[in-house]
Amino acid sequence: MSDASSGFLQTLFLRHADEIGAFVRGRWPKEPDVGDIVQETFLRLSQYPAPETIRNPKAFLLQTAANLTVDRHRRREIRERLADADAEPELIPDRGLSPEHYWQAHQQLERFSAWLDELPELQRHAFVLYRIEGCSHREIADRLGISVRGSERYVMLAMQHISARLAADAARL
Repeated sequence: MSDASSGFLQTLFLRHADEIGAFVRGRWPKEPDVGDIVQETFLRLSQYPAPETIRNPKAFLLQTAANLTVDRHRRREIRERLADADAEPELIPDRGLSPEHYWQAHQQLERFSAWLDELPELQRHAFVLYRIEGCSHREIADRLGISVRGSERYVMLAMQHISARLAADAARL
């Protein structure tokens, strides 16, 4: 890494590290590893080729922190499910789904998650904020450092992608 990149990263860290930590704590108040997420966010930025060329580094950092946090939550849930599988069968909560229904729901969720992963990062994040977290386009624009129109476009493109994947999946069945 060049001295210019190193100085750029240091400046960004000093300017945005606390804000990124507050962002993670605000969205995921029970997240125990906020400091690790902030560090990993800047590590990812340092691995980016020519980080000083990023147009909106704050949005990049916030998006990266959000993705890292979501990934940590997914891994944590998987570990908990695997730990449940090792528990005594009578201690596993009955969620009212038959094994077949559970498996179908699990497969659908995995397909949906894979479809989301196919989207560009900002598009995926805008879609999740809008459809899952219920944020307005103004809130999304503010969080991601984009315009309201950009938020609307990202959500629309993501919905078109998901719709196309659903249609293709339904045609396959």
